[in-house]
Amino acid sequence: MSITVNSGSTATNSSTSSTSSVNSALDKNSFLKLLIAQLTNQDPTSPMDSAQFVSQMADFTTLEQTQNMSNAIDKLVASQSDQSLSEQASMIGKQISWSETSTDSNGTSNTHSISGVVQAVSLKDGAVTYQTDNGYEVDPSSISEISNSEEAGQSD
Repeated sequence: MSITVNSGSTATNSSTSSTSSVNSALDKNSFLKLLIAQLTNQDPTSPMDSAQFVSQMADFTTLEQTQNMSNAIDKLVASQSDQSLSEQASMIGKQISWSETSTDSNGTSNTHSISGVVQAVSLKDGAVTYQTDNGYEVDPSSISEISNSEEAGQSD
């Protein structure tokens, strides 16, 4: 039995790969409508095999659970980003030091230490960055030292 979807895709019940590609393009309501249409329009002299019906219901359940899991992961990622930013706010006012490598015109790499006081913490593209008083945006993973700003020495 072949089912035609408005988008022009065709899924054959015996083909798992075709069914999977159609399922990924449909939401769960479309899947249910498709299943109901299939049951309504089936040949009464040759009804759908019960194994096929159970298989399609399992596909529907899998689709629904996958969507639920995806939504839960999206919420978790958003809350982690918010929590991470809140936790990093304690860095405001701290003196930080980090190293940067630059290459001169001769191709020689030079590594130098830079220090600054964290003025702000921001979240850009899911990553936390610190803005310092001397205009740098610093990735927290590159920090080599953290101290209270009143205990710190001069910045480079």
